[in-house]
Amino acid sequence: MLILPALALLAFTLLVFAPSVYAANNYEIKTSDYTFVDSAGMTSVVGVINNKGDTPIKATLGLNIVDKDGQTKVLQETPYGRVLFPSKGAPFKFMIEPESRAVGKPYVLSIEEVNQPYFDTLIFNYTNMAVGEEKMLVGTVRNNGPFEFRNLSVFASVHDENTVHLDSVRTNIIEVLLPGEEATFMAMPDPAIKSQVYYYSCAGFDVDDPITTLPVGDGQFIPYNLQAVAKVSSLRYDNTTDSIMFGIKHYNPNGGPAILQVPQMFEDQTLTVLLDGKPYDETTVTLDGRTVHLEFFVPSGDHEVQVQGVRTIPEFPFAVLGLASVTAVVIALARFKAAFKIS
Repeated sequence: MLILPALALLAFTLLVFAPSVYAANNYEIKTSDYTFVDSAGMTSVVGVINNKGDTPIKATLGLNIVDKDGQTKVLQETPYGRVLFPSKGAPFKFMIEPESRAVGKPYVLSIEEVNQPYFDTLIFNYTNMAVGEEKMLVGTVRNNGPFEFRNLSVFASVHDENTVHLDSVRTNIIEVLLPGEEATFMAMPDPAIKSQVYYYSCAGFDVDDPITTLPVGDGQFIPYNLQAVAKVSSLRYDNTTDSIMFGIKHYNPNGGPAILQVPQMFEDQTLTVLLDGKPYDETTVTLDGRTVHLEFFVPSGDHEVQVQGVRTIPEFPFAVLGLASVTAVVIALARFKAAFKIS
């Protein structure tokens, strides 16, 4: 496996858009009517926030409380998933200090449209049913992708046998998951409600962005930056045609733009796009001496894309470290296959 230097890690970090307005009807918050007090006297308020729009978002939630001195304050929390993808959601949890009380229910303080990868290469195996005397969420995750994942965790909502949302949990953090590796994850509900726990739902994962390279064999690899507000699946490199290939479906029902950046290997290099096996002309290719920039329009619906003319790099040249950073506004990749079903 190729280990890139720390400088490369910075260069391939994906950027995000600046915050923008997100319509209130494009998200919803479901707060549980159930609360409990833990061993430290903290009151838990839990729920789920769902993204009903067609753009990935980050949310900051608020909860008004009155403290023991009668002062009104606002608690702030983020969902257990840092990014909420379209038609997906994540649980949240507020912890209220002893002798304080909540006023009303959690609400959205801010919403930011972002562009974050949704990876289809993590394969999860778990059961929704609580396991053992500790009523745990237990499972495994395997990295079937070409690059490593860092700081991976799994989150879920905890329910009793009557479907009441009791708690929100997050598993241990898997610091590094290499290609082909499998790891175990587990999470336990709060002891105060353990006896009531029956099953888990709203499971999903949270992970840092990877360094985006595709191995091509014999120690060679392709660094790339694929950018689209879209769901992308089966990303791979085909040696026989010098192509990057993937399935794509844009979040916008009417379709939208996508960008692919790869290192420029020679002066007159160009990239050719096949859409669903046919030549596709709605593309623009530009070169800046270091990087080949391909812009193309993704029509509505599911499509298979093949980008020909991508060359391998036998050794990592520091000139390509600017591949991700040279773009002023980056639309980050979102993967197609959901590892969990949100309920």
